[in-house]
Amino acid sequence: MKLERQQILLGLLILMGVARAGDYVLSSMIQGPLRQLNGENNELRENIKKREALLAESREAGQKIVAWQKMSLPSDTETARSLYRNWLLETVRSAKLRSATVDSGSPANRRGLYRSMPFNVQARGTLPQITTALFQIENSAQLHRIVNLRLSPVSTSGQFDWSMSVEALVVPGAKRKSLPKGTSGNLASDQLRDYGVIARDNIFGIGINNQDPMKLTILSAVTYRNGIPTAWITEQINDRVHKLAAGADFDTTALSGQIVDVNEESVVIQSGEDRLTLNIGQSFAEATRQSGT
Repeated sequence: MKLERQQILLGLLILMGVARAGDYVLSSMIQGPLRQLNGENNELRENIKKREALLAESREAGQKIVAWQKMSLPSDTETARSLYRNWLLETVRSAKLRSATVDSGSPANRRGLYRSMPFNVQARGTLPQITTALFQIENSAQLHRIVNLRLSPVSTSGQFDWSMSVEALVVPGAKRKSLPKGTSGNLASDQLRDYGVIARDNIFGIGINNQDPMKLTILSAVTYRNGIPTAWITEQINDRVHKLAAGADFDTTALSGQIVDVNEESVVIQSGEDRLTLNIGQSFAEATRQSGT
């Protein structure tokens, strides 16, 4: 009996050893590698997800670059400067703004990704005219943005001195020799009339005289003083008279600029980038803009 009990105990010990050995083998040789393999698979899946996301971002960036190239100014900076400056000036003129000037600065390289070209616009006009110019600029398909804008009322005349800084971009790979056409699609409405409320609201809270100073500022006479012809420019809107010889600067509600030449029956004035000829009795609104200006 004693021998049988010892044999049974020995068998139990052997079974326990075999079980422990099996657990060790299962843990170290099967489950361990499986866990490691699962961990590596999870890490691999995460890496694949990251690479797929990076690839999607790269594709999206590539699509954006192609879109930006279509909206970019020409890659030649001098061509881009000349074309965009002329476009800005004609846009301002087409909105009937006056004393318009457009200056451009040196292009800046932005980390080798693109080049930015600064422009500054100055003009005088009414809120409807300024609204029209802003609409045309913002609705253009060109790759540009308004950096800052300032409006200063000219007394209670309804006129405003307007200055604005614009940044236009040149994207590498833009193969064009002209400015892009079309509309931006960025505005809430592509109809100018929907922005009329901006011009109708008295945002400055001042009394405004809605008479057109261009029609009420005239060349009333030319006289001689010490043999020098002198132009008399009369502002009927406020009864002011400016007596000016060639070379003199002037600043009226309608226009500001310089007298270029005075003769017996007419005067030539420079206002912004416009050179105008005005005959005696004519208003600024009737002046003739000389070609090439």
